[in-house]
Amino acid sequence: MSSPAYLLVAHGSRDPRPAQIVDHLAARMRERLGGHPVGTAALDCQPQPLHEQLQQFCQQVRSPVQILPLFLLPGVHVREDIPEEVAIARSHLPDSQTIEILPYLGSHEGLSQVLREQIQAQPDCQAWILLAHGSRRPGGNAPIEALAAQLPEQVGCPVRPAYWSVEPSLEMQLNDYQQAGYERVGVLPYFLCPGGLTDAIGEQLRSRSGPHLYLSDTLSESPHLMEVLLDLRQRVPVPFAG
Repeated sequence: MSSPAYLLVAHGSRDPRPAQIVDHLAARMRERLGGHPVGTAALDCQPQPLHEQLQQFCQQVRSPVQILPLFLLPGVHVREDIPEEVAIARSHLPDSQTIEILPYLGSHEGLSQVLREQIQAQPDCQAWILLAHGSRRPGGNAPIEALAAQLPEQVGCPVRPAYWSVEPSLEMQLNDYQQAGYERVGVLPYFLCPGGLTDAIGEQLRSRSGPHLYLSDTLSESPHLMEVLLDLRQRVPVPFAG
C-alpha cells in the first residue's frame, strides 16, 4: 500500500481567519513531510458538502487517504457527521479507495503541554480559566474538566474550567477569583483558531473592572501544535461503519 495522503477537516466558518490558519497548518505539515499531499476541508460554510470535498481530494491524490479531524471535543461532528460524510464519499468512489479517520485533535495528550506552555509564558498570572465553547450533552464537557483538573499540579496555580454557552460561565469564574483576592487572572481560550467567539471573549475581558486580565493565544499559535498533528498520524484509525 502506498503512503496515505492527509486531509485536515475543520468545522468551517464565515470568518476567513480559521480557513487561513488551517491552510497554513496544512502547508507546514506538507513541508515537514517532504511535500507529501496534505489537503484541507470543512464541514460547514463551504460551497460543497464534505463528502464532495473528500471525493475530489481522493481523485487528486490517487492514494489512501487519512482524515485528521481538527476538533477539540468528541461531539456530534466527530462521532456522527464526519463518519456519515465519509460513508457517502465511499459510495461514489472505487472499492479500492481506502479512507480512514484518525483520532480527533483534542484526544491527543500533547494539548495539555500546549496549555501548560501558555501558562508558563505568563508567570505573573496567579490563576487561570480554561475557557471552552461548552456542550449541553451529558458528559460533553468532561474532557475540559479533566484538563483543568490536571493542570494545577503541573503549573503550580489554580485552573478552573468555564464555558461560553453553558455554566460555569467566564463571568462566574472571574467573579469567584476576584472574591478570592486574585489580582492577575489569565484566560486560556480552548479554541483552535481566533474568530468571532474569541473576539467576543476579548471584548468581555476589556469591559470588566477588577483584576488584571490576560487573554492567551488560541491553540493554533503554539509551535508545539504541529508536533501533535504529526504524532496523530501514528495513531490507530478510528473504527466506523461506512
